[in-house]
Amino acid sequence: MLVLSDVIEESIQNLTRTMVLREDADRSTYTQKVDFTKLRSELLALDSSDTSVTLASHERLSNDIAKLNSRLRDEIGRAQASVRLDLNLEKGRIREEAKGQELKIKETETRIEQEVAGLRERVETVKYNTLQWLVSICTGAAALILGAWRLLM
Repeated sequence: MLVLSDVIEESIQNLTRTMVLREDADRSTYTQKVDFTKLRSELLALDSSDTSVTLASHERLSNDIAKLNSRLRDEIGRAQASVRLDLNLEKGRIREEAKGQELKIKETETRIEQEVAGLRERVETVKYNTLQWLVSICTGAAALILGAWRLLM
């Protein structure tokens, strides 16, 4: 029995050495709870600050995108206005050129009509002169024929 009592005594000593007092365990638990609470509040604060930084960054990027979009619209509007102006100027230049060509065509038509009228007048003059010449020759020939017929008869 002595052995049994030694074993029990040794087991009790081992247990007392490894056991922690309730107050120490409570103190340790309280300290851990406080540490966890601090850690939780720090994590929430970091999460909150990260969220606010992310939201601010998002807002800034959204504003930048809106500004770039506005600038792009303005640039596109300017480019379209410039192209429209160029097209209108080109149309005006083409109209002016067409008017110039039309004027030249009318001048050419007038000159051609004048030359055709001059040629008609010359042809009529030549016809008249030829007709006069022909009538003169025919009259002269008729006179000669009548003169010769009278002589012969």
